Amino acid sequence: MRSLILAGLCLSAVATPALAQVQQNNPNAANQSMEYNSQMRGLRQEQTTQSDMLRMDIQRNQAATPVPNTGPSALPPGTGTGVIGR
Repeated sequence: MRSLILAGLCLSAVATPALAQVQQNNPNAANQSMEYNSQMRGLRQEQTTQSDMLRMDIQRNQAATPVPNTGPSALPPGTGTGVIGR
């Protein structure tokens, strides 16, 4: 999917000036050009949204990962603090 989006973005950079030209034999050329540019903007927006969501997921997972307690006061697993009722 990403390669398709990237290919579309590369194509839009090359094809946009040619599509934007007024064509005498095609009265809908301007509308088609605007529609095409709108689709490319939509694809770029979708790609940006997916990238932002992936970045947020990565940051959320990193923030939620507990830091291992390896200091000298670390208790072995299964041992309590010795305080009852807390």
